[in-house]
Order: sequence, then C-alpha cells, then structure tokens
Amino acid sequence: MSCLRGRAQRKRVSTDSGAAEPTEPGRTTLANGKIAAKLDLRALAGQPDVYGLGPIEQLRGEVTIINSHSTVATVAVDGKAQVEESFEIGVPFFVWSRVPAWLPVAIPLKVRSFEDLEGFVPKAAARAGLDPDKPFPFLVSGREKLIEFHILNRTSDGPHHLEMLKEIQVTFTNKQKDAIIIGFHSTKHRGIFTPTDSNIHLHFQTPDDSTSGHVTKLRLGFETTLSLPAAAV
Repeated sequence: MSCLRGRAQRKRVSTDSGAAEPTEPGRTTLANGKIAAKLDLRALAGQPDVYGLGPIEQLRGEVTIINSHSTVATVAVDGKAQVEESFEIGVPFFVWSRVPAWLPVAIPLKVRSFEDLEGFVPKAAARAGLDPDKPFPFLVSGREKLIEFHILNRTSDGPHHLEMLKEIQVTFTNKQKDAIIIGFHSTKHRGIFTPTDSNIHLHFQTPDDSTSGHVTKLRLGFETTLSLPAAAV
C-alpha cells in the first residue's frame, strides 16, 4: 500500500508498494487538535488506480477516492449532505493505496452487518493469498439495504479536542441504494487509520455522486460483492 506521510511529502507522491502509513495518526490529529491540512490532495490528482479516505482539514467534511475519483462530502447550511467532485482540498490525515486490479469474492448470505464484514474480510483475504496481518484495502459494491454514515461538520474556529468529535458528526442514512464502499483493514492501526474500536475504516460513494461519507453501520444487500487486491499492494 502506498501513502503520503508528513509535511515533507505534500508535493511528492510515492508509487512504491509498502506498509500503510497515514499522513498523521488519526488519534494524534483528533486528540491533540492537529486538524490543519498535512496533505494537499492535488498531489494525488492524475495518479491512476488511487483509493483513499480521510477527513477534510479542520474536520469540516469527508474525502473519499475510488478509482482516482475524488468526492468531497460536507454538510450544507440547511443540514443536508452535499457532495462535489474535487481534489482541491487539504486533509489532516489520510490513508490511500494504488490498486490496478481487483479480485471479486462472493459474500456469504450470513455476512450482512458492519461487524459481520469486519470478521469476514481478513478470512477472505487469507484465502485469496493476502497476508491478513498486513494492512490492505478492499471494496464492497452492490445495492445495500442500509448505509448509515456521518459527515464531520465542525463549524467553530476554536480549539478542538477528542471529546468534541461526536458533537460534530452529522448522521445520515441511505436505504436501498447502489454504492461502492472503499475500506482499509488492519489489525495493528486502530486509532491511526482505522477507528479505535474497529479493524476496518469504511467510506462510500454512490454512482451518481449524490452521497458520500464515513460508514458507521451497514446492512448489505444480497447481491453485494467484495473485491480484494489481485496482488499484494
């Protein structure tokens, strides 16, 4: 998995494969109020096969990149989710990878929830020849029964601390809509590029770019497909 790391690489993109490293550990960013941009996403514009996710600088939205297509989700003044296609944004931390080819894997009917998916993904990765102890990206595509997601919406300019995080998460739901979910799995990066209580971090896009954001709950449809990197990245 390729990545950008730290301020020194804001303009230089590494295309070498390697272990996942975020621009800045998420727990450091959120706990210490380090929410200014550490990466200008224009550094990834024009790069092929890019997949990534993270929050917008100052925690005022969410960025999702799927197949080099970047969507920026924010909360409008009227409280509705709004999405635009853009690389013209900075992020305080970000995890990304370049994946030129994917291997589709059927998802068993018993795997329906976020927690079910979290348990299934490393098992499927091992069967596909990936090392589940190393970080890797994955996709979930299809018509989902339910996606509950949030968009960060920090509106103040004062100091930020971790206890304020829940207060700035605006929650939305999608029901019976087609979506592509980008996820990153790791057993060793909780609080770095996965949440502190999970081994997977998920964002999504809809085909029409009408909605996008950070996935918190799932109810998968019955014709949903998992895709794993066709080779180690």
